[in-house]
Amino acid sequence: MAIIYKLPPPSFAVSPKKDIGAPDGDTIKIEQPIRMVSCDTPEKEKPFGGAAITQPKLEKVKQRLDDGFFAELPAGLRNYLKKKIVTGAAKKHIEAGKKASDQFEKIKNKRLNLPNGKRRKVGVLPSGEVIDSRGRMLAYITTYFEKKDLPPKGDPQRDTYNLVMVAEGWAAFFPVWPSLPKDPADFDVIHKAARKAWTSKKGMWKQFGSNLLLPYEYRMLLKMSENKTAKQIISAAFQRLCVDLRSMKMVGKFDFYKVPPGDRLWIWEDDWKKNKQQIKNLLNVKE
Repeated sequence: MAIIYKLPPPSFAVSPKKDIGAPDGDTIKIEQPIRMVSCDTPEKEKPFGGAAITQPKLEKVKQRLDDGFFAELPAGLRNYLKKKIVTGAAKKHIEAGKKASDQFEKIKNKRLNLPNGKRRKVGVLPSGEVIDSRGRMLAYITTYFEKKDLPPKGDPQRDTYNLVMVAEGWAAFFPVWPSLPKDPADFDVIHKAARKAWTSKKGMWKQFGSNLLLPYEYRMLLKMSENKTAKQIISAAFQRLCVDLRSMKMVGKFDFYKVPPGDRLWIWEDDWKKNKQQIKNLLNVKE
């Protein structure tokens, strides 16, 4: 089912950027990192460390899930997470991260490199939020074409790299409100591609198995290994609410595992608390 939504006005945060030049008196060039939205690839060694460091942390969480430390979490979620913390889970996740990075480089080079040795520019389409709290631009990126060279709609050359990574199964679908495409029809395209990648077990799931820890699950579990109280950890590790795109029903923080990975939409809990009615109106979410 295609969803219809309206995006709120973008918000911005002050963040430090590296100065790389001033073409004139009222222009500055800066180094601007871009976080590709709606997609999430497995982590490599940085910033969490290699498997020798992270696997013991995962095992610590598994023990905590068994011994009652996280008794506040629903039993279904605890069982879901325990089943994904297997021997070699960290190594497999990191290997998938390296493979995803390699695939992304291949995709970029194939699309950007020209036969004459020159390289096309990257087209940047900022999303609803535009700038995140870490100063990264939130955007969809694609190959840039001048109007005279722009392929017709539907041509794969116009696909965003976000879409291609999800469609090929090398990135988990990770749409976070309001960092969605301006046109809901474009969201429908990436949503359908995500469903197909998951059900067909493409990319990382084909090579590493359907039990592979999703990137946001991996990061969540590493937070759950920290030396803090269970209450502090749960507050830090579970900050997003999940919406089931099949019904647009809110399932909350702890029942996301009941929704297939290709049908999960996320909303920050703080955003929901502050702007609940507005988000419900803009996104048509049902409680």
